Amino acid sequence: MSAPTTLRRLGLYGGSFDPVHRGHLEPVEEARRLLGLDRILFVPACAPPHKSTGPSASPYHRFAMAALALQGREHFLLSDYEVSRGGTTFTVETLRHIRALTPEAEIVLVIGSDVLVSLDTWRAWREILEAHRIAVLHREPFDRERTREAVAPEIASRLAPPGATLGTAPEGATILWAGNAPVTISSTWLRRAISGGEDLKGSLPPSVEAYVLRQRLYLAP
Repeated sequence: MSAPTTLRRLGLYGGSFDPVHRGHLEPVEEARRLLGLDRILFVPACAPPHKSTGPSASPYHRFAMAALALQGREHFLLSDYEVSRGGTTFTVETLRHIRALTPEAEIVLVIGSDVLVSLDTWRAWREILEAHRIAVLHREPFDRERTREAVAPEIASRLAPPGATLGTAPEGATILWAGNAPVTISSTWLRRAISGGEDLKGSLPPSVEAYVLRQRLYLAP
């Protein structure tokens, strides 16, 4: 990872990215803009700890697709930390690593609202809450009040009011709503669509779609 010397706020966005698609890119760019993040660091997982089944594409291919997708996007960075480390890396470990690399920057964890409701099952989740602010992307179906009711009380007490930014959130409101660009694509649907030869309807960046077809990813054996 290389970062600009003026980096003040860095968003960290992890996932399997299996494959990376517009639903990963556009909402995260909106969150960056709304919350005033300087850069977003994408961190493809090698073996995601919260997935019941492993990714359909290898870590090598998923990292390669992420690299293609981020080309030309000046506010997005890419880390090979988890892929090169191998095995399962927990988010708290990645946050510690990136914080050590960029001690001058605030590291903001970017997650989806579907992930927020299970945050209290993560390893060292209280450490994450104490050390980092969190930006929450709206994932459909999304209802802010139902999400508030579904999370642990310790998490709910930190939810910022709608519209709050990193600069305006009240003291103690460390979990912010980051909006969502109107993209509702899922990697699960894409894998199915690719396997079935369906029209992908521009869901993938052209370079990623070309890579998937060239490497014959997600096709039934």
